[in-house]
Order: sequence, then C-alpha cells, then structure tokens
Amino acid sequence: MTRTRLGALAVVPLAFLWPALGPLAANDPDAAAADAWPMARGSLAGTGRSASTLKLPLAEAWRRDFERTAFAAGPVIAGGVVFIGDLDGGFHALDLTTGATRWTRRIDGAGFTSAAAVAIDPALPLVVGDDMGTVRGLDQATGATRWEYATEGEISGGPTILDDNATPRVLVGSQDASLSCLELATGKLLWKHSIADQIRCAPTVARTAAGDRVFLAGCDGRLHILDAATGAEAAAIEIGGPTGTTPAVSGSLVLFGTEGGTFFAIDFVKPAVAWRKQPAANALAYRSSAAVVGELAIVGTRGRAVEAFASADGTTRWRQPRRGAVDASPVVVTATGSEADSATPPRPVVIVADAKGTVAALEADTGKPAWEFEAGGGFGAGAAVAARRVVIASDDGIVWCFRSAD
Repeated sequence: MTRTRLGALAVVPLAFLWPALGPLAANDPDAAAADAWPMARGSLAGTGRSASTLKLPLAEAWRRDFERTAFAAGPVIAGGVVFIGDLDGGFHALDLTTGATRWTRRIDGAGFTSAAAVAIDPALPLVVGDDMGTVRGLDQATGATRWEYATEGEISGGPTILDDNATPRVLVGSQDASLSCLELATGKLLWKHSIADQIRCAPTVARTAAGDRVFLAGCDGRLHILDAATGAEAAAIEIGGPTGTTPAVSGSLVLFGTEGGTFFAIDFVKPAVAWRKQPAANALAYRSSAAVVGELAIVGTRGRAVEAFASADGTTRWRQPRRGAVDASPVVVTATGSEADSATPPRPVVIVADAKGTVAALEADTGKPAWEFEAGGGFGAGAAVAARRVVIASDDGIVWCFRSAD
C-alpha cells in the first residue's frame, strides 16, 4: 500500500474501485444531521452514522492542546460549537471552525468520562454527567448551571435527548444501576428504572408503532427493553455476561458486543437473540459501540482490529487489523475522492481510531484503508462528524479537527 508522509500525516490514496454500498441518504432518520452530532452515537438509534459528506484525503483544520489533562469522552456538536469534558473537571465549548474557546467550566473534584448530549434548540440546556454521579444541565451559550441531578454512581455513558414533543426529556444511566428520565428544561425526575448491576452505556431509542422503546445493555448480563414513556420494562434478554457498550438499532435488530468477546444481534420485536458471534475462542472484549450502515454492523475490538458483520446472520464480511486496541466507537460518513480522483463516486467510509494514535478512514464495504493520520496519543472515544468536519479527542489532552484537504 503506497503512502506519502507529511509531518504527522500519512495519506493513503483512495481505491479506484469502490464496492456496492452507495452514499448515505440525506434524510436518514437514524443518522445525525449533516451539521450536528448532538449525542454520543449521533442519533437516538445509536447508529454512529452522519449525513455529512467528506472529501478525502482529510487535513488538519486545527488542534487544541490542553495541558495536564486527558480526554476519555467523545465530543458532541451543535450550532457550530464542539462540547467536550476532560478528566480533570474542565468542560469546554470550542468553535467548530477555528477551535477557539467559547467558554470553559471548571467542576472541582470531578472528571468527565462520558460524552455530553446537546439539544438542537439553543434555548435548551446541554446535559453532562461526571464521575461523581452528578448530572448537570448547562446553558449552551455560557456554561452556567441551569439544574443539577444527583445519582449514586459514576456517569460513564452519555445522556440521550428526546426533544421532539411538548416536554423534551433526557435519559441518563448511572453506575448506581439506574436509568433516570428527566425533564430537559428543569432536570425534574419523570421516572426511574433500576436493574441488577451498573449501567455504563448510553441508552438508545427506537420509534415503534407501540411507542418509543429504550435499550440498555447492562453489566447485569441482559439487554433491557423499556417503555420510554413510563420506564416500565417490556423485556430483558440474557446475553451471558456484562457489557458497557451502547446498542445500535437497525430495523428490528439491536446490535452490540460484550466484555466476553461475543457480538449480539437481538430482535426486539420477538424479543429473542437473532444471532451471536464469537470470532475466536479467546476473543477479547468489545468496548467499542457498533456503527451500522446498509446491511453491515461495524465495530472495534480490543483484539486490535475493526470487524464488519452482516446484520442479517452475523457472517464476517471483513476484518481490518489496527496497531492498537480499538475501544473508540466507529463513525460512518459519506466520502468522495479528491479533485484528482473526481471520478470516484460517493461511498460510505468508517472513521476509526485506536489506542496507538492512528485515525483512519476505512472503506465501509471492504475495510480497506482510504486515509490515515498518526496523531501520537491514543484514543478511547470515537469521533463526532458535523459540517464536513471530524472532531476527536486523545488521551494526551489534544482535541483534533480534520476537514477536506482541498
């Protein structure tokens, strides 16, 4: 594979022959809008898809170095602003175009290990939880506290905002084994559901004829299906061990991996396990949440690889080795070639990052690298994509933003 290197940047030319997957639909209801990435996995369904379009290769738009801290949480984006918390109590609002600080909020004694969630309406607060168990609604423009809600465990999965009715709500899971549904504007508790062990994932939501369904992949070894209106449990399916990954919804399937190295597809309509896949007898944990595109579920593994399974039956479509463990969750976006490769049609690519500091775009249908960047520090959380930019934060305290090179 031919590469050219410019400083820290290693550019891999796009392949001339693209596979069959076409560009993502601009009106895809399960993808993040082109100009925003409002929650940890982009959308209510947790698909990790963006309606934004990139032109490869990518180039560094800006970087921000934050001294004496690190990032374990991924960014979220709305209204041209990147919101992200660090491990030492700093929560930052950065301009998406320039990287300049809009505001910074300091919370003494706390750290942010999970992504925030931000309402598209700027009059509503953004919501973030910390490792001391406090959930805060912060003013998007200033960072001032609008409300606080206390749990008894670390918030290690990003909140999920449902803001499409008269009373916008936010769902927040805690390591105290509870999921709380709060009124977004005030933080008032609407309902609370407890399971037998910690909740480390972000809750995801499917819209059904019977009402919204919430999915929790729990450390108690079960996938929980809840009624979003009341918090009542509709079903719980055994998965044989704990997980902290966020389930992705594709049609009637809920897709996620576990600490035991098994990847599941659960049909939530039946409800029952549709299929399970353990790629090797000694398979390492999945701490990456899956992205779904077309008929593929794409996920990173601690076994230093990115894997793609057919969502219909679990067949392995491809496996792409990486230099380090892939705990950061992949993101799928439509990409085109450079001006020199203008004949290349738009196709989905997967933005992935690993613990050794490589950020890459892989062809979604084949796993072949289309672009790579050596950042240096490792990545434990996935990227956010909005307005033709990719934003990701590293464990050495750097927030990176990439854009099309031309």
